Amino acid sequence: TGLYTSPHLKDFRERIKVNGEMIRKEFVVDFVESTKALTDEIQPSFFELTVAMAFDYFEKEKVDIAVIETGLGGRLDSTNIITPVLSVITNIGYDHMNILGNTLEEIAAEKAGIIKPGVPVVIGEYLPETKSIFLNKAKEVNAPIHFVQ
Repeated sequence: TGLYTSPHLKDFRERIKVNGEMIRKEFVVDFVESTKALTDEIQPSFFELTVAMAFDYFEKEKVDIAVIETGLGGRLDSTNIITPVLSVITNIGYDHMNILGNTLEEIAAEKAGIIKPGVPVVIGEYLPETKSIFLNKAKEVNAPIHFVQ
């Protein structure tokens, strides 16, 4: 089982785990060294490079399943490249407004960007003004949707 979360508290390696064990230091060093030329060329963000490292690690460790925490939003997040077996949206609040939008509806629309065709989605906390955004997106892509009470 793989786990990708952010941010880390004390050690960068907390972000990437397999079976509860942090990614090996050697893997981190080897990944950075082996991707240096490409990194210099395309200049990914720290988060994008970390996501790529996690996905590479999970593939090499042959994980059966991985829990991937989305970064800022959803729609444009680098973790959104995957097709999950389940998507979960925990809550919507006034965070990262400079990127996600100025209203709860705009923020919810960005976060709803992780809802994929045919992939079930679970919505945790929601507000009356955001519920329709999730329902509409799920309907648009034919994704089963479940609201947690």
